[in-house]
Amino acid sequence: MTTNILAPSGDPYGITGFQSLAGGQPLSLRTGSVPKQPPADYVAPRWCPNIDILAVPEGRALRLVRLSGGHTIWRRTLSDGQSRTSPDTDKRSNTSHAIRSIAWNPNGTTIAVLHANGLLVQRDSTRGDIVHEAQTDIDDTVVAMEWVAGKIPEPAVDCVEQMVEFSLPKLSPIDRGQSPPCHVNAETEPPTAIVVTCASGSVWVCLGGIFTLPPARLPPGQLEGFVAVNARLDHDSASLFVYLANYGTAHSDIDQPSVSLCTVDTSILSSSLPLLHSLVPLSARLSALCLYLDNTLDALFAEATARHENASRSFLLRTFEGVLRDHGVDEATSPMAELSRLALTGRASEPTSQFLLAKLKSTKLNNWEHAGRQGAVALTRLIYQHAQPAVERTILAASRLLDIVHTHKSSTRDGAERTRDIILRAIVVLGWLHARLDEYMTAVREEQQENQEFVDWALFTIDDLHWQNEGSRRLGNDDADDGLRPVRPEIEYNILFRFFRKTFGGCSDDTRGPQSLILNMLHCNNASDMGSEQFNRAYFDAVIGAAHVDALSIARPPTSTQADCKNDEKLFEFVFHSQALLDTARTNCGDDSCMSDGPPTCTEALKEVKLLMSQALEWPSHVLGDSLQWNTVPSLTCPMPLISKDSTDLLSDMHYVASSTDPSGGTMYTATVSSSQHLVLLSTPRESNHEPNTARIELVVDVAASNSNAQQTPISVLALSFFDDDVLGILFTIDGCNEPFLGTLEYQRGSNSVVYQNSAQCVKDQTVNKLVFARLLKVAGASATAPATLVCNGRKGRRCVAVVEKCGKSWWPFDMDEEDSDEDSE
Repeated sequence: MTTNILAPSGDPYGITGFQSLAGGQPLSLRTGSVPKQPPADYVAPRWCPNIDILAVPEGRALRLVRLSGGHTIWRRTLSDGQSRTSPDTDKRSNTSHAIRSIAWNPNGTTIAVLHANGLLVQRDSTRGDIVHEAQTDIDDTVVAMEWVAGKIPEPAVDCVEQMVEFSLPKLSPIDRGQSPPCHVNAETEPPTAIVVTCASGSVWVCLGGIFTLPPARLPPGQLEGFVAVNARLDHDSASLFVYLANYGTAHSDIDQPSVSLCTVDTSILSSSLPLLHSLVPLSARLSALCLYLDNTLDALFAEATARHENASRSFLLRTFEGVLRDHGVDEATSPMAELSRLALTGRASEPTSQFLLAKLKSTKLNNWEHAGRQGAVALTRLIYQHAQPAVERTILAASRLLDIVHTHKSSTRDGAERTRDIILRAIVVLGWLHARLDEYMTAVREEQQENQEFVDWALFTIDDLHWQNEGSRRLGNDDADDGLRPVRPEIEYNILFRFFRKTFGGCSDDTRGPQSLILNMLHCNNASDMGSEQFNRAYFDAVIGAAHVDALSIARPPTSTQADCKNDEKLFEFVFHSQALLDTARTNCGDDSCMSDGPPTCTEALKEVKLLMSQALEWPSHVLGDSLQWNTVPSLTCPMPLISKDSTDLLSDMHYVASSTDPSGGTMYTATVSSSQHLVLLSTPRESNHEPNTARIELVVDVAASNSNAQQTPISVLALSFFDDDVLGILFTIDGCNEPFLGTLEYQRGSNSVVYQNSAQCVKDQTVNKLVFARLLKVAGASATAPATLVCNGRKGRRCVAVVEKCGKSWWPFDMDEEDSDEDSE
């Protein structure tokens, strides 16, 4: 059906300027059956702030789509093996991985994804790799989530930190094609904050996306019974405007629901507190390094596993035993005895000689040794170029956090002392991890030396036996010397026999080979392999107790730079070069029955470090969280007929317009669609001494009837969104029309389209404005019945509007560049 909407004067609305790059055809973002109703956990898509990329949540997955053509850049889920915080049992849960909200970094390089289990993940916009993650306690419905750039000044870098930083090895990037994605940022993180507003009225602030402050809860009193509907920060992030609604209950005396606009003091985001601007980059660095270490340990485990499969001694032993059985040799025959006799006397029994001649050919031995050597090189690279430098930088960041705790002046010194002890514990565990990695490399070097000694001897022995056989057939004398006998290499018999004992000694643990032992040292294969938390805690308590934690304090005298350097050197010397951390742990575990399974793995040590660091950040979190306060007096409260008593049915959007004349001022605009066929606009100045204003717009348009007379027809709004500081976008349908319309409305005070009045007047006594669109377009191919959402990138001169149906298909973009350029030329 064709519907001709008329302007109040009878003229058609102008539609010039809308150019659909999609040619009016729908671009499908999802496959499979399309549901008739949107899911209950639907999350609206978001445009990237500086590039034309749309982030589309799809249940548990996040998809990034490019503007031109709608091509998918990447699609990721939390269970793709990159997350470290979620437990294994949680990874099998569909509901816990559902996306609750998303927000773009102001620079567009990363996107934050909040999952239903409270995990806040940051992904790189180019590849979708996880670069940061933080576990939060957010367990409520999220109504708004923003990632804003704070006004925190960059901290000054002291000479001591520079010196220690430069003395550490450089972190070389791991090849992404051969190992899990990882991220280490040697520079400080930009001063940003993710602000999450929940329906219950709690406001969470996550500084840098890592450091979470205690929430600001909705105060009782005047706001009792209200739930949050939407929220938006002002231009300098000093205040958070929260849009609240009171729907009442079945037993409530409220005849008509009301709405309220309140503010939360978020000036902490623009504060210059030393504690704040030091903690944000430090917590971000600690999070990045822990994630980097997790990925590096995974890479180490993968390399060790591959080496064990391709060059393990257990494989060599199975080959020995298989050949001996094939030759009918009794299983009681000892390969170790045969090889030892051959090594000492140069003579061996016939089965072993036949085995060496038939199977241990030079190419097979060389391939086996080469695979082991290549694996050892990969392990050496991962440990010396990646794992240990990451541990060292983590200790450096933790020591800087310790300095902050020492120097911060606060009345809560008890919390500071507890934090100091926790950080010192983490430093000692990290030192144990560093020494453990050294121990692994020692085992790898010894094993490879034994392998090399065995291969050199075996290759000579094979050649020598070949020479003996040829000489015996030729001369009839085994001792005959024709001048071609191989030259015996210099053999370290103690190393060679150690190889025999470990490989063929008959002990089940030894026959697995040192490589299997290394696998157990590095990583837990699954959750069942992990030691009990009680044992791990007792083990690390013994390590920390033997380390004399009190002596590790690096509190710096404020006047002595040389003393600072000495304290740092003592700390690093103790943590990185003391074998006592390992030796004491072996003798003072405190639970000998648990030691049969060996000490904790590197994975368990890193888990302990992350737990300690999260505890260490609790104290400064509470100190800073006191700055988040609700303003108990609402900026605006008025009754309003709402769509229903379900907050999910309320259509609203918020936008802050900064004042060009007064940098400290501005206005927050709120648009709400009510059930009485009215669009209500709220204009709330930032300064409390100015009165808020409201405007009602009747949602009725003139449609040309068959008799050429205009007929007033109500519209049904599907979605609305502020495009920029001038226009409001409305997606709506009309009865009898199969396709929706997209119109823009000029909403600013002082415009000819909307007249605002003092909000003190009752809504029903206010003047009702007529709906006057500045532009109008019929969205070809879209459904007029399916629920939809409307998003825009909001950049002047480049307004790209996306109309995204909740049922799975998308229509976009509507590019206004051409019209804007025409207006500029005029």
